[in-house]
Amino acid sequence: MGTKNVKWGVLGTAGIAAGCTIPGMKKADGCELYAIAGRSIEKANAFKEKFGFEKAYEGYDALLSDPEVEAVYIPLPNNIHVEWVIKALNARKHVLCEKPIAMNESELRRMFKAAKENNVILMEAYAYLHNPYISSLKDLISNGEIGDVDYIDTAFLTQDYTEDFRLHKELGGGGIYDIGCYCTTMILSLIDSPIEYIKADAELDKKGVDHMAGVLLKFKNGARASFNAGMMLGTDSNDRYDRLFIHGSKGYIRSDVEYNQEGELEYKVTVKNDKNERITHTEKVNSDSNYRLEIEQLNRCIREGETPHITEEFSIKNMRLLDRILDIVGYNDEKIEFILDNGVVIPAVGFGSYLSTENKGTQNIKDALDTGYRYIDTASFYKNEEEIGEAIKEYGIGREELFICSKIWPSDLGREKSRVSFEESCRKLKTDYLDMLLIHWPKKESDDPKWAEKVLETWEVMEELYNEGKVKAIGLSNFLPHHIKPILDNSKIRPMVDQLELHVGYMQEYTLSLLKKEGILAQAWSPLGRARILNDDSVSAIAKKYSKSNAQILLRYLNQRGIPVIPKASSIERMKENLDIFDFRLSDEDMSFLSCLPPMGFSGEHPDFNNV
Repeated sequence: MGTKNVKWGVLGTAGIAAGCTIPGMKKADGCELYAIAGRSIEKANAFKEKFGFEKAYEGYDALLSDPEVEAVYIPLPNNIHVEWVIKALNARKHVLCEKPIAMNESELRRMFKAAKENNVILMEAYAYLHNPYISSLKDLISNGEIGDVDYIDTAFLTQDYTEDFRLHKELGGGGIYDIGCYCTTMILSLIDSPIEYIKADAELDKKGVDHMAGVLLKFKNGARASFNAGMMLGTDSNDRYDRLFIHGSKGYIRSDVEYNQEGELEYKVTVKNDKNERITHTEKVNSDSNYRLEIEQLNRCIREGETPHITEEFSIKNMRLLDRILDIVGYNDEKIEFILDNGVVIPAVGFGSYLSTENKGTQNIKDALDTGYRYIDTASFYKNEEEIGEAIKEYGIGREELFICSKIWPSDLGREKSRVSFEESCRKLKTDYLDMLLIHWPKKESDDPKWAEKVLETWEVMEELYNEGKVKAIGLSNFLPHHIKPILDNSKIRPMVDQLELHVGYMQEYTLSLLKKEGILAQAWSPLGRARILNDDSVSAIAKKYSKSNAQILLRYLNQRGIPVIPKASSIERMKENLDIFDFRLSDEDMSFLSCLPPMGFSGEHPDFNNV
């Protein structure tokens, strides 16, 4: 450690700062408690006197403006982490931010991008992961004492939350975010394998906040994991219940150590001897304050170039898992963008270009770009790829700012034709890569006995294009469960997206259920259905209640169901209207009502019949 201490500032006077992190800072080598900021100068001064800070500031901006502050600890409510983390990073301060660091993966990636641009360190504050207890568990597993890990079960349950930010969804509350994140980070620390599937359920209150949740994970290496997390174990006292069980091929580990504990910690290891008898021994670990260890590690990162213990890769992996769990249990019911498992970002509203250039040509696409669309959806069948490419060129927007999707028509299925189709699409669109490539329909003729064979050949080509970096995401369009199964059974890369006709009156619930189970993002074409839906009296009544158009109600319905949409529009007014769906939320009653409307608006296009 260098001789010069790191001058730390703290943004906020939260309980975790007062009770945990600041006491850890006072113990930490190389740490100088330099500045504290509060929303009021009275709170800041109280912390200054209690803990011995050199300076106190009213307002967080004032602290960030102090050039002496080198590193900042942020213990603010979850929903404003992104704002203040990025402000601190842009002020060229190193940042330690309380978990969960972000409300979603999109925010998290913005934070790490700002850290890289400003050449400073950002680390998420999972203090317990710095504990030698965790290192001891990892060492025991890596040494093979219990064999290969095949199952982990853990829990973090507490109670007696009354008035707390954790009970407010808009503040990023909920048991999965605030407590379940301990369980997910523990599991991801001990199992190094991609996740194959997630099953989850939760008890949600009237505000949509999860009080209790149960989650099952399956990893591609065959290991499984489960956890329970909750804030409402009871109300009689402030009790906690934590557990950890790790089962391996040769034995298992049991631990009742609470998350974030320190002092003398112990867990039991059971293995079988040569006589097949179970032998149990106790492992003991002595740990200093987790918060001291956390601060000292980040100090070494700042002074000596050590790698942060909680890396960007780990935080993103964990946030992606939390996002998917929250999607499954119904917590996340609105998004401005969707992030695939490989980090590809898909805007929640794209511009559907089918027939869009027939009358206005390239101007229609330029109008869409001018309105704010950055996702352009096209296909070889639309016969407008050249016009879209020309419009983008004339508009002068950078390729990296756009998300462009095209599709392979069923007559081009098969190894050789598929690659030619992709190359032709790129040539016409004037690009050397596509953000997403889909198989447009599973077959051209309903009685084609070789449709699955052709699809699999095309899928192999798409996997190759993906691995070559020529396509950022690969998926399907108009594929139903029986069309998807051959790909799931034979592919190296699973489909990431399935674009379907989805709208009020035609939601294809069985297919949506399978896609959710398999981790495939459903995307809606024809999200406004036909005129009967758009002009339906029931939809009009709901639109009047929210002072929105019928189209905005229909699009918002899909957005709250976690489905990105690609509506078409010919006028600038309609383009703007279709993008303007994020300033209101449909009530649960209205969501239920729209879900239960009778079937209507189906286009008549079905992948198993001769209609393409």
